[in-house]
Amino acid sequence: MKHCFVINPAAGSGREQENLLPRIMNAVKSWSADYEIHRTSGPGEAIAYVKGRIEANKDERVRFYACGGDGTASEILNGMYGAPETELAIIPAGSGNDYIRNFGDKDCFCDILALLAGEAVPVDVIEYSFTPLRKEESVEKTSYALNMINLGFDARVVRHMERLKNKVFLKGTGAYVAGVVIELAGYKMSRVIFRPEGHEEFETDILLAGVGSGRFSGGGFDGIPVAEVNDGLLDLMMIKPITRGRFIKLVGTYHDGKHIGNPDLENLLFLFRTSRVEIEPIQPLVFTADGEVNFTAKTVTISVAPEKVNFVIPDGVKRP
Repeated sequence: MKHCFVINPAAGSGREQENLLPRIMNAVKSWSADYEIHRTSGPGEAIAYVKGRIEANKDERVRFYACGGDGTASEILNGMYGAPETELAIIPAGSGNDYIRNFGDKDCFCDILALLAGEAVPVDVIEYSFTPLRKEESVEKTSYALNMINLGFDARVVRHMERLKNKVFLKGTGAYVAGVVIELAGYKMSRVIFRPEGHEEFETDILLAGVGSGRFSGGGFDGIPVAEVNDGLLDLMMIKPITRGRFIKLVGTYHDGKHIGNPDLENLLFLFRTSRVEIEPIQPLVFTADGEVNFTAKTVTISVAPEKVNFVIPDGVKRP
């Protein structure tokens, strides 16, 4: 098996990046692994690298290691999806790394030797289609996500983070907190029509909503604690608008995954299990897919992708 380490130099902190390559080199030499290392040069470049690597060696088993955050893993997923001889591993070196929280402690995935010795298990993939709001991308596009689609408050916070990321003093959690403060100042609601398969459609204002295969987003918020990564279904969780003060009071509950069934959110929180959902925005909508910010004014279709992906569980970590 070929072990391809895809390093995103822009992810995480400078200290993480400084230590990453020596850790990889020590591990592959100890393991005597057949490996190569690729540094990405910008957004989307990992997709092209992975596709080219697969095309050049169609019959070779390849394990791609996403060395960055959830965005790096998502790009590799979009490059490898549909190639059965490929596997995806994650070495957390970003600010979020939410997907691996579904399997346990982040430190387990920092152990590169354990990842080299780990085995892959099939996990669900989210397929989503939408028409970008930008004029130069007016044709519907289909992409894949591993973890979660977010809209409403969560998505707008990430949008603020994107604007702040070039400020040296605001990274990771600091940028997220700053994004929350900015969003609370404006505190806008989104109105959408939901069409979850197997349920009646409904139109509503929302504070936030998530459609997930995984549980976590926003750097550790357990937004959909009932989600399972390999059950063949998606979980749609939405919360109707509440006052700013009430939201601040409940944000810790939301972070800890204790909002499901919470009496303070009775008749405000709704949960649906489905294989497909359409989300039609009444006004232009911002949403994120594994942390990537997107804008649309048309219907977003989210479903369980027809094929799973092989995800590497570190040696010693319980399989899902």
